[in-house]
Amino acid sequence: MALPRVDIIGLGGTISMAGTNAAGVVPTLTAEDLALALPALARTAEVRTLQFRMVAGSSLSMDDLVATAAQVRRCLEEGAAGVVVTQGTDTIEEVAFGLDLLVPGDAPVVVTGAMRNPTQPGADGPANLLAAVQVAASRQARGLGALVVFNDEVHAARFVQKTHTASPATFRSRQAGPIGWVAEGEVRIA
Repeated sequence: MALPRVDIIGLGGTISMAGTNAAGVVPTLTAEDLALALPALARTAEVRTLQFRMVAGSSLSMDDLVATAAQVRRCLEEGAAGVVVTQGTDTIEEVAFGLDLLVPGDAPVVVTGAMRNPTQPGADGPANLLAAVQVAASRQARGLGALVVFNDEVHAARFVQKTHTASPATFRSRQAGPIGWVAEGEVRIA
């Protein structure tokens, strides 16, 4: 049986940061770099990558959000079963909510990122990206609107908030709780 196609759209952020001699850590790793570093993705989905922006999350503008939504719609029109957007955490909840409003249909649209850049011990980006692709490839995630997948939790865009500036367990849906989890590669929606 063929695997579903999941497109990964990179916007930059901590998940894509690497060290440079002059500027410390800056967004430099592309969506393709992130995908190639995760061989487990090949068991989950046929992955296609697109580097759309390369900025910190706090630098994303409304124009970037509208353009990202248009790109997500194009990916879905071109046959993607789901789309993952990687970006900085400062604006994840705003981008996810915007995508929830601007991308019609039932296909999973998942936003993720990282609290620790790839050069730090315990970097959370790889696990977050793998879980996000697993959710985007899952039939269970269809019809749920845009989602944030972080720390193996699945949150609805309309409820999620960033609650801490450094903790990998920063995203919470205080009013509703997570709507699902990823456990040992299995997506479970409540």
